[in-house]
Amino acid sequence: MSNAAALSLLILMVALSAIFSGLETGIYRMSRLRLRLGAEKGRWRHVTLNKAMQDGTALLLSLLVANNLTNYIATSSANYVFLRLASSQRLAELLATAAMAPLLFVLAESLPKNIFLYRADLLTAFFAPLLLLTRRVLTWCGIVPLLRFLSQLAARLMGSPPMAPAAITSAHKHHVRAILRDTTEEGLLSPVQTEIIDRIVNIPGLRLHAVKVPFSHVQSIDVRSDRPALLNKLSKHALTRLLVWKDTPDNIIGFVNVYNALSSGQPFQSLDDLVIPIRQLDANTPVIDAIEIMRRNDERIVLVTRPRRSRNDEPLGIVTMKDLVEELLGELAEW
Repeated sequence: MSNAAALSLLILMVALSAIFSGLETGIYRMSRLRLRLGAEKGRWRHVTLNKAMQDGTALLLSLLVANNLTNYIATSSANYVFLRLASSQRLAELLATAAMAPLLFVLAESLPKNIFLYRADLLTAFFAPLLLLTRRVLTWCGIVPLLRFLSQLAARLMGSPPMAPAAITSAHKHHVRAILRDTTEEGLLSPVQTEIIDRIVNIPGLRLHAVKVPFSHVQSIDVRSDRPALLNKLSKHALTRLLVWKDTPDNIIGFVNVYNALSSGQPFQSLDDLVIPIRQLDANTPVIDAIEIMRRNDERIVLVTRPRRSRNDEPLGIVTMKDLVEELLGELAEW
């Protein structure tokens, strides 16, 4: 092979490496909404890109293999050119390394990634045929299935399967957020609607321990308290509900509705007859499950706890229906 042919191959491989490197950024940055709309309108580039992205794992593995392969061929071509010019093989390797390292870093990595970052929709769709062809060829020859098997095997040996439900959920969240960002920019949803939907996307992963009012900030009262003691407590803390404890402050037996306790005007010597049982939910209970439990049982407040060996569950705090609804709708001034 002549120097001209080797140099031409070098330039071609650097260009392909730049394209594959840029596409790695493009497939993450591009708008899925625009892709879907383009495919529905029958635009062949968007239809082709939609086919290429049906198997995201295979597509990513194909891009990584193709990028490394082109870099290897480009480096080998540079070695061949310098071998024809240098006096020794060692010198040729040093010159090739010194020339190719900055060349590949700038022209085949940094620059294309930055370009695709800001022109992801246009450029990713433009190179869709190359993207689909690369995925199909590397899948057909067995490289992608082999790498997929090896990555899954390594992940299982390390105790973190790549297709775990948590990983799938996380990927779906990023996908939904990308759609929300696009629909907001294009005026299909108002900022308020986007915020509410974004909260809905986040709420399946929320647990009660993340939204509770800490127990140290919760006011409570002894079950043996009489009417004056209750009034004294309310003079310091204007609340509609008070947790009630027995024997020790962390032994919560229920709560008292202040309005019901004081509306009769009759004196009482203890709160035994006024205590309303309170449901206890584990701190790891999903917020969405807690909403359903409280809605089904018409409850406004629950005690958040965690197990302990010595005695009853340890109270960590409380959660009201208002707290949970605010996770969906945002801060509510009144309830």
